[in-house]
Amino acid sequence: MQFFKWISFISLLFSFLSCEFIDVKKVPYDEILKASEWSIGDQPPSFEECESFLNLNDQKKCFEESLLNLIHSGLMAIKIESPVSFESELTVVIKIDKNGMFDIDEIHDPEEILEKVINFKSQLTRVVKNLPKALPALKTNVGSYVNVKFILPIKIKAINQE
Repeated sequence: MQFFKWISFISLLFSFLSCEFIDVKKVPYDEILKASEWSIGDQPPSFEECESFLNLNDQKKCFEESLLNLIHSGLMAIKIESPVSFESELTVVIKIDKNGMFDIDEIHDPEEILEKVINFKSQLTRVVKNLPKALPALKTNVGSYVNVKFILPIKIKAINQE
């Protein structure tokens, strides 16, 4: 008798878990891309001091200027050495994650500046990682924080002091 109770219970359980109760919708890839695109209402990353601006464009401008000033100050505070003179540019892709933390995502270095400047990559990484925590970007159509990337060109001019 106990055996039949278990069979009945398992049958009842399977009937509740049958496929007709599961509603799985496949979303087309182009709809996912469209929903992922940055829209006018989305909140870009920011710093606390930029939140006083009511206009999103003003907030974004404040954030970008603050970010550039912080990176510039950080780079100016370190001793950068090169055995050769040169003038060049590299591009750094900076990622701000969902928690507002900064990191270097990639570095485009077509003229191999990182080979010419002693410890520059580690110094640059330290400057970026030591940036103050930002308020993360918010994708308003899904209501969640998202990772964003900024492209930062850095011009370097090394002059031989001899």
